[in-house]
Amino acid sequence: ERRLELIEEAGIETTLVAPFTPELQQTTPEAFAERYLRAIGAEVVLAGEDFRFGVRRSGDLDLLERLGFQVLVPPKVDGVSSTAIRAAVADGDVVSAAVMLGRPFELDGIVVAGDQRGGTLGYPTANLLKEPALACPRYGIYAGSAREHRAAVSIGTNPHYGGTERRIEPYLLDFEGDLYGQRLVVEIWERLRDEEVFESEEALVAQIARDVEATRNARRPS
Repeated sequence: ERRLELIEEAGIETTLVAPFTPELQQTTPEAFAERYLRAIGAEVVLAGEDFRFGVRRSGDLDLLERLGFQVLVPPKVDGVSSTAIRAAVADGDVVSAAVMLGRPFELDGIVVAGDQRGGTLGYPTANLLKEPALACPRYGIYAGSAREHRAAVSIGTNPHYGGTERRIEPYLLDFEGDLYGQRLVVEIWERLRDEEVFESEEALVAQIARDVEATRNARRPS
């Protein structure tokens, strides 16, 4: 869903989504070109030089040219790849990831019920449930934004409380409202610190206050 939104924001008016069914998986490159490209009037195909399609990845750009399509290959940018972006995110280097993406890295999910500890500490957080297969930054505290509000985001297991499951918990600054059951897209701007176990709950609350202040002063990567 988010990918389609980004495509639309880039100025693409219409996007055709072909579900990856067993039938599509067994489609020959020639049949794919006829069914999904020629059928919509496509004349030009823009794709990376290692693009493959059709059963067993047997179709390539040369085949598309032989089938009569004009093929355009965008230039590569040194050091930029999906692998490099995922590695930067996994290491918590969301600033480098943003440079490669051309926009801040995002977490996209549904707000579900959590432990509700944040509210008792004065910092109510949203518990974000995302698709497990999607990239997620290294555990720690991050500055970012959601719903046009800056957000201090905790990613990890809440070791102060002995947690073991990963939680993604953004605290939206100056926000009032109920987010339960709603989709939330969270931009991750910069890493503030590692997770910690504190000597007391008072020490934890004091650190959260510092995290919130750092979030207010954080800059959105461009």
